[in-house]
Amino acid sequence: MELTLQSIKSGLFIKNYEKRTLFIDDKKYTDNLVVTNQSVEKWGFNNKDVLGMKDFEKIIDKKPEIIILGTGADFIIPEPNIINSIQKKGIGFEFMITESACKTFNLLVSEKRKVIAVLIL
Repeated sequence: MELTLQSIKSGLFIKNYEKRTLFIDDKKYTDNLVVTNQSVEKWGFNNKDVLGMKDFEKIIDKKPEIIILGTGADFIIPEPNIINSIQKKGIGFEFMITESACKTFNLLVSEKRKVIAVLIL
């Protein structure tokens, strides 16, 4: 699904997401990712693992306003300790299927918010 045209003025946008593949800045990604408006990094989380607080430590260290977790094609609710720990640090935390997370990320980037999308493909 085509999501948006890219705009250099606001930073990186997720251009397209389909079939476990993301297109950002004319590059194709098939690994789980951590995306900010300035960078794209591979996320070390293995889809076969249980999501834990340790998976978010480096992301929290970047001090975003909000973290958006894209849970893949299926909606998954993270463990309450993850949600509570992130929110206690004053960081917003939202979780949704990855397609919705991509759209939400683009919207927040266009508003110049300090957002990090953590995307399970």
